Amino acid sequence: MKHLLFYNVCLAALCLGANCFASQLLDPTKPPTQRVIESDLVNKTTLKLQTIIKTSTAYKAIISGTIYQVGDTVNNLRVLTITAKQVVLANNDKQIKLDLYHYEIKK
Repeated sequence: MKHLLFYNVCLAALCLGANCFASQLLDPTKPPTQRVIESDLVNKTTLKLQTIIKTSTAYKAIISGTIYQVGDTVNNLRVLTITAKQVVLANNDKQIKLDLYHYEIKK
């Protein structure tokens, strides 16, 4: 009878201990939970270069769903240049390059 009680106590301790260890395990399928500052999210989503179109005379760019050409204004930024791979926007304070493809080679 003592052995049965001892085994039950050990089994209960083992189950409680396994539950504590299981709560520390990470789910590999869970998406990352990074906090994004709202202003960073707005800056990244408002100026999204979607595609570049080459016409017979010049390039045009689709930025956040709207077609722009050199000289147009996007969110108080003037379109300076449009090439086959990037768009350069600028105002008095800053200059932004929107790349069509992000080339990053990871080793």
